[in-house]
Amino acid sequence: MELLSLLVVDTILVTTAEAKLDFNALNIQALRKYRQAFKLNVKARSSKDELVLAASRHFNSHTVDEVDTIARFLYTVHSNKEKYPSVGY
Repeated sequence: MELLSLLVVDTILVTTAEAKLDFNALNIQALRKYRQAFKLNVKARSSKDELVLAASRHFNSHTVDEVDTIARFLYTVHSNKEKYPSVGY
């Protein structure tokens, strides 16, 4: 498993690797649902290749702030202890 991020608490050093997702592995129904869910600007009856290209462009256009994501996750888990009882705080 590739290390996607490294967080050093005092220095807050973050390194990332670009996330890869093979949209060709998805079937055409899944690609059509992706198109619909994210309102991609591609025809409803597009070919699989066109859907793969549109989905790949959409997915790769988004960036994630790893530090903010981890902080929000920890805050959510910590503030909802009754929903996550197995977390030993």
